[in-house]
Amino acid sequence: MHKFLVSSLFSLTFFWTNPNFGKSLDGLYFSEKLTTENGYLILGIEIFTEKGNSFYNAQELRFQKSRGWEEVLFVGKATKEGKGFLLVPEACQIRATDVWGKKMALLRRFDCDHLEFRLGLDESGFFILSESLLGTRKQVVLPYVLEHTVGNPVAVRFNAPQMTTEGIWGFHLNGLGGRNPEWAWNPSKRNWEPFPGYQSKEGLQFYRWKRTFSN
Repeated sequence: MHKFLVSSLFSLTFFWTNPNFGKSLDGLYFSEKLTTENGYLILGIEIFTEKGNSFYNAQELRFQKSRGWEEVLFVGKATKEGKGFLLVPEACQIRATDVWGKKMALLRRFDCDHLEFRLGLDESGFFILSESLLGTRKQVVLPYVLEHTVGNPVAVRFNAPQMTTEGIWGFHLNGLGGRNPEWAWNPSKRNWEPFPGYQSKEGLQFYRWKRTFSN
């Protein structure tokens, strides 16, 4: 199955993440919407265990005023290192579109097995990734740790003036069509609640759909 993940960059498995290095680190983490010199980025990373070995998928959504939208996708191995993980990518690609809402086209694949990323905890107890996928930001804080149901699509919703429609982006979202999610993440209670409709709130919001065959 790992070979399939490397070739497709899409088959994701979700687990509950307990933010404690004494337990499994399997799960999905998100950064905030981070300002860059020419726009902003949002980074999501998932670690999962298969037959006793750990792997990861990482996605980085990037907006640049001069280039539009890019999505960077990494798949690789996660190796325990001290109290954290060393993440080494095996397959990397970039997709792009000039207008939000259009299907992203493959821009390029590139060699990346010489890269290394480290996931650990900072002094305040937040998860930290050593840098963003293309090195634009260093010490990227990943403050969002969500509970997961295995195989269900999970997305982050964010506001952006460059978009003509709502910004919804994340993991395992193929085949959703125009359907609404079933669950919304409550950050204060740290659990999923029935979807009440999209809310106008500060920061990122997270939603979960029922898995379909095409996912």
